[in-house]
Amino acid sequence: MRVLLMAERFRPQPGGVAVAAERNARNLAPALECLEVLHLVDYLPPGASETREEEGYLVHCLGRAAREEDSLGLLEMAALGLARRMEAQILHGFYARSAGFVAALVGRQLGVPSVVSLRGNDLERGIFDRTGMLHWTLSHSDRILVVSRDLGFKVEAFASRDDAVFTPNAVDGEIFRPVPPASDLGAEPVVLFSGEMRFKKGLLPFLDAAARLAPHPVRLVLAGGVRREAREAFRAFLKAHPRVRILELPQTTDPHRLAALYCRADLVVLPALWEGMPNALLEAMACARPVLATAVGGIRDLVVDGTTGWLFPPEELHLLDRHILQALSRPTEAREGLGRAAREHVLAHFTPQAERDRLLEVYRSASRP
Repeated sequence: MRVLLMAERFRPQPGGVAVAAERNARNLAPALECLEVLHLVDYLPPGASETREEEGYLVHCLGRAAREEDSLGLLEMAALGLARRMEAQILHGFYARSAGFVAALVGRQLGVPSVVSLRGNDLERGIFDRTGMLHWTLSHSDRILVVSRDLGFKVEAFASRDDAVFTPNAVDGEIFRPVPPASDLGAEPVVLFSGEMRFKKGLLPFLDAAARLAPHPVRLVLAGGVRREAREAFRAFLKAHPRVRILELPQTTDPHRLAALYCRADLVVLPALWEGMPNALLEAMACARPVLATAVGGIRDLVVDGTTGWLFPPEELHLLDRHILQALSRPTEAREGLGRAAREHVLAHFTPQAERDRLLEVYRSASRP
């Protein structure tokens, strides 16, 4: 089978979409006759392109334009050319906005089945997009994939489609596993957030909790720092709360460093307002760490409360500090036991092999007459 995968982001770009898109390409390539990847980048002039060869597939980078509609036009032109040249049998848009829209549009022009992967933000934000782009994409794609069951319910409510296929994220348990912990975080209990902190990930409740936790011997770590649009608010908070101690670590693309950071954490937190299925929790659980998160989106598909982690309702985000202290107050053996159960859970249900097999079955079903 010949597949053109269009992604909103792709490694080495940051973010969960880039991580998941690269993981899917790497795992799918050996099982396909041909796989090529197309995605937009900021470092090339608008419309300029470059191609690199990865193990078993090609990655085409296309310069983004200043206006979104111009970028979409460039992406459509590039996708039409690539799909014709490689005689694509499946067009897979990874992230509904831009990539998914173009996959569905080009697919209809060429008579090639389109598959659109909803990742979370694309649906949560796109529902309120007045252009109707998301609704058109969901109405005209041949197959819809969702990383959480919650997204599937929203697709049915928003686009009247009840055929979305649940395809959760995955984690490589050989890379993310118990390893010697990072030695540069001090001796205090470590509460770690992994990824770029921002509004949807719970920036405001995290900062509120940080202020309340200031008197306690707890080290808060942002492994990935704060996203650019949230930095001003973050700096203002630190200036207003000089007693708060938050360690910012630069975002790393080294999974071994990230695994060592997870393994140093006494607790990994994700106070998200909404979520698809967070790679950070999958990675932390594969490293056998206890996790604490809001019961939203795909987190509920991933974490079994009290068995593989702790969940609390989003209505209690203002009590995040209490939930953190309660988790840290539990005996070490109880936390470690929860972490071991978390690792067993993700290794049984969220493997790259299972993710690949689900995608291949969707491709096969979409290509059948």
